Amino acid sequence: MQRTNMNHIVAKEFSDALARCNQQGIDAGTVRTGLLTIAIANFVNGIGLENTVALFEVLPQQIRAGMFDRFVDPNRPQTAPATPPYREPVSVTQQQPLDLNRYGAAPETAAPQPAPAPSVKRRRL
Repeated sequence: MQRTNMNHIVAKEFSDALARCNQQGIDAGTVRTGLLTIAIANFVNGIGLENTVALFEVLPQQIRAGMFDRFVDPNRPQTAPATPPYREPVSVTQQQPLDLNRYGAAPETAAPQPAPAPSVKRRRL
């Protein structure tokens, strides 16, 4: 199958999925965030963490240079929706701040972690 045909199939699937979400009343911003999250995870799994970071570092310049203009609807006004205020993420239990740095040391603002409990030595019988 040719790459252009594959791209059209993928684009149609995304378009259909977006339409289904819209019909079910799912917020368009939520759908965009979900798609972006899946796309980034796909890149990390496919090309690795460092290559994904390098790719996304140059993305702002490519966007400004018009690399994606051919995919923009010319009839749609280019005004950005109001961004909700940032809130510090918390854990699911709402008891402690969420540690966002999974690949290195804990953030400096995180609460100190308690010392691990001493291990119990067990004897075989």
